[in-house]
Amino acid sequence: LSSHIQVKSLFWNVGSDLLAVLLRDVSSSTTTPQDKIQLWHRCNYHWYMKQELCYKEGMEVSCAKFHDEQPYVLFVGLSSSSLSSSSDLTWSEMEFRWDPSTVGYSISPTIPNTCTAISVDGCILNVTPLGKALVPPPMYAANLPLDGSIQHVAFASPSSSSGSNNSIAFVVQTSDGMLTLFQNGGGGPSDLIAKFDTPSIVSNVVDWRNNTDEEVDVRSLRNLLVMKELPVLENKAVLHLVAIACANANQECERVVEIVVEWQCGSQDATATIANTILLEGRVLNMVSWSDLNSDDGALLQLVDGTLLEYSLSEEDADVGGGSVVPSEAEPLLEPCPWLAALKDVSAFDNGAGHRSRLVIGMTHQSRLYCHDRLLADAASSFVLSLPHKFLCYATADAHCKLRFLPLSELVNFDPFMGSDENHMLEGYEPRNVERGTRLVAVLPKHPDAILQMPRGNMEGVYPRALVLPYVMSKIEIGEYGRALTVMRRQKVDLNLIVDLNPTHFLETGVWSFLDQVKKIDYLNLFIATLQDINITQWKYQVPEWFRPKADIDAEEELNPDIHFDYTTKVNQVCQKLRNIMILAEQDGQTKGGRTILDGHFLLPILSTFAKENPPQLEAALSLIQTNAIAKQASGGRKPPLFSEKAQSSIQYLAFLANYELLFDTALGMYDYDLARAVARNSQMDPKVYLPLLKRLKSLPEIYARYEVDLRLKRYELALSNLAKSGEQHESLEGASPAADDDIIFGNGLEQCMSLIEQHKLHRLGLELFGDQSASRERIMKSLGHRLLEERRPETALSVFLATEPKDIEGAKLAARSSGDWRSFFTLSMEQADSEDSKAQIALAAADIAEELSNGMKGNYAKRDRYSFAARILLDYCNDVISAVDMFISAQMWSESRRVACLYSRQDLMKKSIDSAMSYAQICLGEFEDQAVAFRKANKRYAEVIRIRKDAVRDGDALPGDLGHDAADETGSLFSVASNASNTSLASNLSGSSIGSVASTSSVISVSATSTFSLTGAEHDIKHKSKFNKLGRDKKKKKKKKKSGKKKLKPGSPEELNFVIGNMKENCIFDEARDVIAETIAFLSQVGKIAFARELFDGYNKLKDEIASSQKERIEKSMAEQEEAEKIARREGQKDHEKIVLPVEAEVNALHCGDLPVSIQDLFSFL
Repeated sequence: LSSHIQVKSLFWNVGSDLLAVLLRDVSSSTTTPQDKIQLWHRCNYHWYMKQELCYKEGMEVSCAKFHDEQPYVLFVGLSSSSLSSSSDLTWSEMEFRWDPSTVGYSISPTIPNTCTAISVDGCILNVTPLGKALVPPPMYAANLPLDGSIQHVAFASPSSSSGSNNSIAFVVQTSDGMLTLFQNGGGGPSDLIAKFDTPSIVSNVVDWRNNTDEEVDVRSLRNLLVMKELPVLENKAVLHLVAIACANANQECERVVEIVVEWQCGSQDATATIANTILLEGRVLNMVSWSDLNSDDGALLQLVDGTLLEYSLSEEDADVGGGSVVPSEAEPLLEPCPWLAALKDVSAFDNGAGHRSRLVIGMTHQSRLYCHDRLLADAASSFVLSLPHKFLCYATADAHCKLRFLPLSELVNFDPFMGSDENHMLEGYEPRNVERGTRLVAVLPKHPDAILQMPRGNMEGVYPRALVLPYVMSKIEIGEYGRALTVMRRQKVDLNLIVDLNPTHFLETGVWSFLDQVKKIDYLNLFIATLQDINITQWKYQVPEWFRPKADIDAEEELNPDIHFDYTTKVNQVCQKLRNIMILAEQDGQTKGGRTILDGHFLLPILSTFAKENPPQLEAALSLIQTNAIAKQASGGRKPPLFSEKAQSSIQYLAFLANYELLFDTALGMYDYDLARAVARNSQMDPKVYLPLLKRLKSLPEIYARYEVDLRLKRYELALSNLAKSGEQHESLEGASPAADDDIIFGNGLEQCMSLIEQHKLHRLGLELFGDQSASRERIMKSLGHRLLEERRPETALSVFLATEPKDIEGAKLAARSSGDWRSFFTLSMEQADSEDSKAQIALAAADIAEELSNGMKGNYAKRDRYSFAARILLDYCNDVISAVDMFISAQMWSESRRVACLYSRQDLMKKSIDSAMSYAQICLGEFEDQAVAFRKANKRYAEVIRIRKDAVRDGDALPGDLGHDAADETGSLFSVASNASNTSLASNLSGSSIGSVASTSSVISVSATSTFSLTGAEHDIKHKSKFNKLGRDKKKKKKKKKSGKKKLKPGSPEELNFVIGNMKENCIFDEARDVIAETIAFLSQVGKIAFARELFDGYNKLKDEIASSQKERIEKSMAEQEEAEKIARREGQKDHEKIVLPVEAEVNALHCGDLPVSIQDLFSFL
């Protein structure tokens, strides 16, 4: 302090972070002492002088004191020096608020520094360009000393200046009321940050004028704002400012003061004129400029009671004042908020709902963050309204501190009546965890960078996903692929987003710009390497609804009919397109944008496209390397072209992209052994392995060497073609030794070809290669037939054997017998039968075939057909009438068995046929009664279970088609099993006897005995062994597992429903079994057993009537219950009673026994 400044007293606030210093100036220049109060604030481990209150001469500060509870409220008592009575004191209550720094933004492309932070420390401005470096306070990039203590700093709006370095960047107000105008640059380079030109002074206000009738103390001005800088006319610059004039003592209302600053260009002196004052209806809590990028003609005011006002300035009266204050169209905040940010024009974010015309964000002293009447956060440390990124960004200060980003479109279109499901915006877009106590200082307008200040004071620049993703999406949308790729690579964003955001546009036009903008080859290789056949915008980086306006999305869908891009071939499409453009650019010597390209510049990216395709095009890549190496080989060079430095580096890069073994095999498959050697040289292959291999291949004849290569690479068709060609050209293998690999067949003759054909099933290719050689064709056809037999395709094998010239009869007979084609077998056998021995062998084979058919071992025939065919074979080729009749009886073909027996005059067999039919009828009659009882019982339980299932569907516990684990498949399989069981249940009691034996009636009836003996192991024989016998003693005894019985079904479950339906199916008689019963009735009536026939006829009809009656009763009862439920529902006020119909009901309701033939019904209508 100067010697003429005296310190009268010190005052601390309750938080000990604010110090008020009372000073008195007793210099000889003043007639009376002048009092001052300086406010010092502690922040970032440094004391800053933030405010200086200067009082008029003759006014003495008698006392000052901070509020006991509110740390930023100061009481000051003033008295006139001419009066000594304490009753004449004038009391002032002042509440202070400030930010640790003031941040200004610029969106002008001509200004390199887009974000500047300024902190006030007495008469010094500490300046730091946040867009260039993060200097933690209390350090700074540059300091700007002024003559007086700084009261306020007002930045020009991003759109108020002309964008040049000569325009006004910010205005500083000092405690004596003077104004200083600064511009960007011109102050000299910074000693701390490279390429940073410090701000410089444009002009100082040395003269104040007042064109109004109201007296305004310029030292009482606060909330200074820069409104508009007018264009320079006649070398004269004009700047419009607005401020709030504090109310005098005993006054409740404050004024808006319009200030016009004028100066001559090049002059350091300026004149400030108070052009107009507007009286308000209260005191002002805060005044802020609109945050709109194109709005520099107004401000938003908030009174201490929370009332919002709008100040507007017309374009015509900007140089003479003439502004007005009107009530704001914005909805008021729930609480007065000292920190404000507002948007005047929200049309860019409005989706047409029209909920509000303004957007106002405010934060209270208690750190509550509001958007109009909506509480966004109950504990927020700071916030920034970022128009370039279209976010409201704020840092929370609760238990889980996060940096949140709320889209402005969701804030503007917020509807409080939509409910919590629709209004999920409070979570924000991609929130980021931060340290507790973190403050959000700034969000850079041109970069996805947020500047944070930690509780310790250090600064950090972070790139949140919420800023990075929309930023790169917007760059991709406008075609700035180079900038987008740089940011995505640095921030580890999946590069597939470049394609997936609009794949059709990228492939048609964007790929040209992409290749022209991405100049680093490593970046191109990285982009190609990360391509995947997926759409990451569907799961990883979903495009938000607010990213594109709905009108743009509709227009894009209308203009782009191919909106459904095939992402399964995305990698191949992009690689092929990129490769074609790069090859074209190398041919032209420049890109489409005019960038000069040298030959071979895109060699590595082109190789990357070959390796990335699916499947990899390694052969084309190696061919490109070989062609490029040969083209660049110097004339007379001794070194082979593939061993040049360029070719070797290319091969190394390709081996890095692909598996080196696959790459070597590809080079080997090109039959270029020098290329294979060059590849192996740059891989991890052992020279002891590949050098002898390549040496051997070079020593072999050319085509035969290709055969060995193809066989080694498992290209068996090419191997057979080369082997056949080598044999045709009679390549000599004299002096060559067999390969070490046992899988390689040595030699080039027909035997080697046949071995290769049989080993790798190349019969089709073999027939094409040797089709004109009859002997070779015959061998291949026979080999094909035997292969088909091994594959259990005897029907095809039969045709192949018969198509051989000459026919392979033995092979055809073997195939016919395997397929069950007994007719073809005996036809072929009879063609060869030229002696009695042959016929005897045919008879023996016929007996075996008949047994195989009857047992179902050969052929895919129905049961009755199997027995019928076996009987026919026994009659035709064995003359075994007894066995044939037994087969007909087993097939329940009573009339046919009786006919054969009569044909051969076998009365005993005729009697056996009649007795078997009668036994079958007796069995059927017993089963009819059991089936009727079982069906009625199952039908009753079905009605109960189906009611339970319907209730479960109605209550939402099941779906209409829910019948268990797999309703359709399981039910269908169960029904089919039940159907087969019902069709064969009556016939299961009759089994065919062995061939050549006579089955008695009793044996036919009682064949259901079960064998009960079982085989045991060796340990069971020594269960009671001597103590000296140690066999098995050391083995651990296995615990006997309890035999699990039949799984109990849960009542009403889908499994029980399936079981009940199966029982109902099993007890119905379907068409096949009904036909057997009908034939039995007709046969018995024809052989004079009318009583048996009548009894069987009546028994079947009784069963049919019982099933029909049971079905009818259940269906009628179900319909009555449904009608009663509908009546109850109508009485309870339900308009529509939900009628549940399960899929199985129609099929179950249709269960019945079919009618017997009309001829049988007519017969018994007469008898």
